[in-house]
Amino acid sequence: MSGAVISIIVRLFGLAGVKLSPFWAGAALAGVIALLIGGSAVAAGVHLYNAGYAAADGAWREKALEAQLAAAHADAAEARRAAGDAALRAEAIKEQAEQERAGTDAYVDDLRKQAEALVAAGKPNICGLTCDDLRGMRIKSAACPAPAGAAGGAGADLRARWRSQRKPQ
Repeated sequence: MSGAVISIIVRLFGLAGVKLSPFWAGAALAGVIALLIGGSAVAAGVHLYNAGYAAADGAWREKALEAQLAAAHADAAEARRAAGDAALRAEAIKEQAEQERAGTDAYVDDLRKQAEALVAAGKPNICGLTCDDLRGMRIKSAACPAPAGAAGGAGADLRARWRSQRKPQ
């Protein structure tokens, strides 16, 4: 078969006006076949390279997505834990509010009893608050002198205190 192809090549070149020996025609045919085989080998190599690259890129993207998913799961777990902590804090605040409400109710009851006792004794009571009550609420009153040794009592000179709080220049 190759002999027929070589003779066809020699005749075609002869029609074009080029004298070609059968040896050179065979060499040209072998070169063309080598180029076809080499080209297809290069194409197959490029195809295999691209397939390998795509597989490696897919694996890398998969690992990156798995890492993102793991981070999202960790964030969700942290959010659930924070929500539980917030619920516990809210419950503690609610209990503290109930205790303070009970203490306030007891304090108001005590003030009412003091006022009733003063009325029963015939003493006028303009205000149901005592000096201890005012001090407990940190209210300064001229009617309630500061206890002995208390700094900043009613009428105390605040200039010395203000001087100590100023920034040094």
